[in-house]
Amino acid sequence: MKPILIIEDEVSLVKILKSVFEKNDFVVDTAYNGENGLAQFKTKTYDCVILDITMPRMDGWEVLNEIRERSDVPIVMMTALTGEDYELKGYDLKADDYVTKPFSPKVLVAKVKNLVDRYEGTYKENKSQLSVENLIYDKARHRVEIEGKSIELSKKEFDLLGFLLEQKGFTLSRDQILEHVWDFDSFAGERIVDAFIKSLRKKLGEPYSKMIKTVRGVGYRMDEEL
Repeated sequence: MKPILIIEDEVSLVKILKSVFEKNDFVVDTAYNGENGLAQFKTKTYDCVILDITMPRMDGWEVLNEIRERSDVPIVMMTALTGEDYELKGYDLKADDYVTKPFSPKVLVAKVKNLVDRYEGTYKENKSQLSVENLIYDKARHRVEIEGKSIELSKKEFDLLGFLLEQKGFTLSRDQILEHVWDFDSFAGERIVDAFIKSLRKKLGEPYSKMIKTVRGVGYRMDEEL
């Protein structure tokens, strides 16, 4: 069963699409405006997002841009707007496909199946998922989960956690962390590392925050288990 998210303000269309996708072994979550859709996306891991453009409270372009800042999940845009410029804008913002209403739900299902199959293949090939106990770090989807719950991190917090996990068991100096995560080193920068470690620990919460050990006079180490 493949989880997908449909963000569309036309209730009747959502009902049709939900029914068709569920008959094709998809698990479907829905949202009826862009703001709620983005909030929903942040709570779970999806294999594809089907996204309308013209919606209240936050349009599809804004949602697409927000999602792309944190994830490369396949996204299919759908709209009643016609014209080459709209399609080109969608592709410029890194949408994977584009359908114009009215369209065949069966054709949309076929498009999504192809995107999901390719995405999963790339994901498995890249081996981009790291984990410790029930903490899962998914680099390809830019997502961190603890016991199934998504943890919101900034880009630098996400990169920092990834580096610690990649080097788990090894003590890393502040200079090493600076160079890898921030691409520079300076005396002032060492304080940045300490501040982000503190913030990261707070967001991970106990007991996972305790996995990031302070090595006095040197730096930090990610333990391999709780």
